[in-house]
Parts: sequence; C-alpha cells; structure tokens
Amino acid sequence: MIQYDHVNVNFGNYHALIDISFKINKGDFLHIVGPNGSGKSTLIKTMVGLLKPSSGTIHIDLNTMGYLPQKLETKKQIPMTVKEVIYSGFKKQKLKPSINDELLMKSWLEQMEIPELYDKSMFNLSGGQQQRVYLIRALISNPEILILDEPTSALDPSFREKFHLLLKAMHEEKNMTIIHVTHDLTDVAKDNCHIMYIDQQIKFFGCYKDFNLFEHKEHHHDL
Repeated sequence: MIQYDHVNVNFGNYHALIDISFKINKGDFLHIVGPNGSGKSTLIKTMVGLLKPSSGTIHIDLNTMGYLPQKLETKKQIPMTVKEVIYSGFKKQKLKPSINDELLMKSWLEQMEIPELYDKSMFNLSGGQQQRVYLIRALISNPEILILDEPTSALDPSFREKFHLLLKAMHEEKNMTIIHVTHDLTDVAKDNCHIMYIDQQIKFFGCYKDFNLFEHKEHHHDL
C-alpha cells in the first residue's frame, strides 16, 4: 500500500529525515515511536501529502485515507458544528446530510460517548472532545488506511482504554491498515503489530518481540 525508497526531507541545512526506506502492506498495524524532534510527524506529513520529500520516492496505492493530525485547529472565524465537521469526512457530500447519514454520525457519537455534542459548535468543545470528533471524521468513510499522529494526547485518561479497544476492533474485524504515532507503547502494542523506531533515520523496523530485544540492547549500550 505504501512504499518509501531513500526518502530525505531537509529544512535548509537541517536533515529532518535521512534515507528512509520501508514498506507497509494491507492489514499492517504499525506503531511509530522515537524521541521528541525525531521526525515522526514529518514522516506522517509526507505520507498524507502535506509535505514533499527533498529527494527519494513515495509510492501510495490506495483510494481512501483517514487522518488525525497531532495538532487540531478550530478557527474562531469559521464556526463549524460537530455535525458539519464529521460530515466533511464523508466520501460523497450533498448540501444536506440524508437521514441515514445523520443516523450514522449519531451512532459514532454514541460510540465515542459524546452524543450530546451533535449540534454544538466545535469552538466550545474541550481538546479531548474535539479529538474524538476529528477521530470520527477520520473513520466515518471506513478508509483503507487510518493514520493517527499521537491521537491520545488530548483524550481523557478514562476514554483512552476504550480508544485502544476501538483501534483493535477496526484492525481485526475490518482488516484496516493502521499507522499510529505514539510516545507510549504500553497500552497499545500487541504481538502481531510492527514497530518503527525513528530518529531522523530508521533505527528499527520489525515486530514487537524483536523491538523489545532492540530496546534492551540500546539501554544496555547507554549504560
């Protein structure tokens, strides 16, 4: 579905990504980890088309993509309702959502435990509530691949476990390909997932079991 071949991203003299090569197949669940400033979000931006590489090639073979960015922007001068934001994630939109469209949006809001927000202004929502709404928008069209850049950063701790269970269900039941940038693998990493550790370059790319060995060697080396 996605293939990177010797991709570099430079900002002036700063090398944000160096010689990045990897492949993602349908049904993969990939967690991307690394220290602050390591290039994780830069990598994701090249993947969703927000940033062009300085060199190298990116090949993407899919029709639909759901994306939840790390930083959410709700502009005061464009007061959108929750309903309008979610509807913008539909593949095909009309001037007015159909009854079935509205039922689908409301069912997702129920699942995210925020049904009362349907007609509310996005500007009046908390960061965690906004995060849930944008997650619904990313999922509403049942995309082939879901890309999440630190999605739990603003979520309430009480909802995070449910969020992780939702991702697990989307992967197992719908065979959805998921790319998940995170600082903490504790609650999300499973034996059948893949891990990419990046620090400008890819330092590790493989299964979770082997990543544990990699981490142990790295920490031992640091000592």
